[in-house]
Amino acid sequence: MKISMFFAAVLSLAAFAGDFTHSLSGTKPWTGENFLDDPQEFQFAIVGDRAGGERPGYFPEAMGMLNLLRPEFVMSVGDLINGSAQEKELRRQWEELRGFVAKLEMPFFHVVGNHDIMTGFTGTTPARQRSIEMWKEYCGTNTYYSFTYKNCLFVCLDSMETHDYYPARNPLPESQLIWAAQEFEKHKNARWRFVFMHKPLDWTSDVWLEFERKINKYDYTVFCGDWHNHIKVVRHGKTYYALGTTGGSINGNMRDNLRQGSMDAITWVTMTKKGPVIANLALSGIHGDDIQRCATTQGWVEAPLDYPSHRAENPAKYANEKNTALIPVDVMKGPGYDWHFLHARKLRQGLMTKLKYEKMPPGDRKVVLLGDETASEFAAEYPKDKIFDLGFKGDRIQNVLWRVIEGELDNFDPEIVVISAGKHNSGENSKEEIAAGLKKLECYVREHAPNAKVIVK
Repeated sequence: MKISMFFAAVLSLAAFAGDFTHSLSGTKPWTGENFLDDPQEFQFAIVGDRAGGERPGYFPEAMGMLNLLRPEFVMSVGDLINGSAQEKELRRQWEELRGFVAKLEMPFFHVVGNHDIMTGFTGTTPARQRSIEMWKEYCGTNTYYSFTYKNCLFVCLDSMETHDYYPARNPLPESQLIWAAQEFEKHKNARWRFVFMHKPLDWTSDVWLEFERKINKYDYTVFCGDWHNHIKVVRHGKTYYALGTTGGSINGNMRDNLRQGSMDAITWVTMTKKGPVIANLALSGIHGDDIQRCATTQGWVEAPLDYPSHRAENPAKYANEKNTALIPVDVMKGPGYDWHFLHARKLRQGLMTKLKYEKMPPGDRKVVLLGDETASEFAAEYPKDKIFDLGFKGDRIQNVLWRVIEGELDNFDPEIVVISAGKHNSGENSKEEIAAGLKKLECYVREHAPNAKVIVK
């Protein structure tokens, strides 16, 4: 009884937090924690390296995801272009990047990377000087800078200021670190301090160690890029992060290999009263609200209200199709399932699988299963990682036929197609009708997968 009264009291107090109101009496069906609505809390995002062997598509994908996530602003750790000694190509890269970033609905902060401002091979070369001038044209005249937000200090350093010769032996210049230490002193009452730079290698220099001695009395966190791997380091009680990629090259080309720290991600930072809380959001796991929608081969569309049925396709649609004589009309009838939803899933799987196919070595067998058999039943016969199961348990001939006609195979170009259907037609169709249906299905499979060997189980 006392416990119930305690929770009732806690929940009653919680009810008065912020704008929250309710009209219930007695114990409430929610816990008593305070709402996370502290006006001093805020969220910002950080993107990793895009350059150094860019894999096209991932960075612009991240820009769209950031608009879904809606951080208050977006930071970077450098290397957002690949760089070039040719002015025309360099400008093209900056314009492309500008186009991607322009899609954001919040501010974006640049940090200098070794692809953004080039290293000279024989000292300060014309190409290096051109890259510095181009940076200043597109990003602003300051290559290092600071700003404050909600009483937190952000210091963005230029790892390339003295890296004017290859191999880059020089650490961050002492003058830049003196400036950064002064910024820390100037904002000694800041709630927290965030340092952004490109090269983790700069941590190893004597001038950086001296800088750490000056600032260690403050609370701060450091974010870097360059290595294309997620790494967490604690130095002198402070946390340092080397971030992974947002489209840059990945070691071994293995995406989302967390054991190796390889992941295309957005780093999400929530500033709380106790300090920053860090989350790494893999691009492969952030999606909008339309992961599945009704689909046609022309794209993702809404089903019209006058659509004849979501449960069974109208056979009249196929009255003029080839080989209609091979299958009685009544095999196209009968109870089914949500055609559009399941078809949308398979079309989406086909698009994803096409990308996987393109990465397979030539000659690898790509096996597509149609019907109600599962991939595990064929694992001994075909390489498991090359089997793509496009069937559903309980598939009838007309279910499979409808999906093939509507484009289920169009993105695959498989080497082998295995058809396993018909047993679930036995209660409503004769053996002759089932045989005719399978023959019609095989004809359509050969039409949509002309290079495949077709096996009817």
